[in-house]
Amino acid sequence: MKNAPSPRPRLGLRLLFMPAFVGIMLITNTRLGVVFEDLHLADLARYGVSLTRLEQGEWYRLISGSFLSHDTGMLIRQVLLASAAIGWYEWHQGTKRAILMFFTLDIIGTLILMFGLINGLDWAAPNGMPDLADTFDVGMSAGGFGLIGASLYPLGWRHIALAGLMILLAVKLIVLPDPIADIAHLLVLPLGFLAERFLVRRRVK
Repeated sequence: MKNAPSPRPRLGLRLLFMPAFVGIMLITNTRLGVVFEDLHLADLARYGVSLTRLEQGEWYRLISGSFLSHDTGMLIRQVLLASAAIGWYEWHQGTKRAILMFFTLDIIGTLILMFGLINGLDWAAPNGMPDLADTFDVGMSAGGFGLIGASLYPLGWRHIALAGLMILLAVKLIVLPDPIADIAHLLVLPLGFLAERFLVRRRVK
């Protein structure tokens, strides 16, 4: 008599990280008033991430800033992105791997943004330009787009999908520019793809 196949985990057990992450986002932003108005500048300075604060050793901001949004519209977009990107990856790869990949990609993406792009722009900017090193940022889109890139790797048409999304992000940068965020997304999307490739090939070996 053959053993009965083990039952697949129920939805609530397959998705733990995504609802917890989204829940923390909603609770935190609600407590800070973002559901009804823009994030207060004092809270942005207290929890947001900037190059200057990272250089001063305030590394906790790499985590705290991921859960916050500047305003209601951004919060809605971040909730949708977190639900889709984290949820899809966690469903297919498991909770532990989703946690590891999200925070790794989000932190690395933010560090590249701060110490690479912003540091370079500040160095090249003419006198009189705003100091980007002191500009605070919040949001989880670096980790979200990284997980989207990672989720593309198992697809049979992964290279076409990656190229297509890169083109769409480049068009968005030209037509509706948000330069710092758009360039960050262009960086972390292939980074997530390559990270997943590394994990898959390491597991095969």
